[in-house]
Amino acid sequence: MVDSVSNLGAAKEASSMARAWPVAILTVLSVIWGMAFVAVKYSVTFLSPVNLTLLRWFMASGALLILAPFFGKGKVKFQLKDLSRLALVSFASVVTYHLALNFSESSISAGLAVLITSLGPVFILMLSRLFLAERHGRNILLAMPVAFAGITILSVGSDINSGGSSLCGIIEAIGAALSYSVFAVFSKPLVMKYGAIPVTIWVGLLGTLMLIPLVSGSFISQVSALPADGWLSVLYLSLASTVLGYMIFYTLVNRGAVSRLAVQLYLIPLVGVIGGVVLLGESISVYTVAGGAAVLLAVAIATGNLSNKMRGRKGVQL
Repeated sequence: MVDSVSNLGAAKEASSMARAWPVAILTVLSVIWGMAFVAVKYSVTFLSPVNLTLLRWFMASGALLILAPFFGKGKVKFQLKDLSRLALVSFASVVTYHLALNFSESSISAGLAVLITSLGPVFILMLSRLFLAERHGRNILLAMPVAFAGITILSVGSDINSGGSSLCGIIEAIGAALSYSVFAVFSKPLVMKYGAIPVTIWVGLLGTLMLIPLVSGSFISQVSALPADGWLSVLYLSLASTVLGYMIFYTLVNRGAVSRLAVQLYLIPLVGVIGGVVLLGESISVYTVAGGAAVLLAVAIATGNLSNKMRGRKGVQL
């Protein structure tokens, strides 16, 4: 009898740890990626958006090449039928996401960029329903006007502060959110089939090859003039945010529904906004608070978190 009680207690403890582990890892990922917005904003004062993307991924690919002989082999042999999907994920993850984000942060604040790209989970829910057959309620239809209202409020506040010069940056940040949703959703079958770390390596290396045509003479001149703190910022983006961050991300994609993963990333905008204020001296206006709240409310509505809390339920309805 005592042994049964002891075994039951051990099983409950193991179950609690199993539930807590993803949350802890997601918290670490959220802090890493939230601070990445601050690092990008600082880095674009020294490098153009294109050259920052190039340097970040050249450095990250160096680390991935070192890891490739040890961790680059998939669980099964790679099949050519998956090459188009891998190319799409690589292009969305490496090329379009980072170029869009870097260009956006050259004209808008890190805090505004992170709030707008936090719409990614809404786009993820839409795409995962269309292409992965993950089931969601009709809340996504209610979330879209709320999200649009949030973007509008953020845009108005940004235009007041910048004299109307930030519209392109806002559109580019929305593009980054769309790109994020594409690689989050379309990477899932690859990760489940081949493994998280091999896919991270393949996507990073293939995406970096896609960037090579963007190399110009300004790349050498800007990199050679990069100060020490600029190098530290890019190093953080390359190793912590890119290599470590993407390995964590794809591991979590492999362990659960993409939409459930997206719900846990609310912490990223909070970290990004606070980091922008503390490290870059960015300001928080009433527009930032109201618009950011509307965007996060849209995510909560879309994912079902709001309705679950109102009903007193735990977890996320998929």
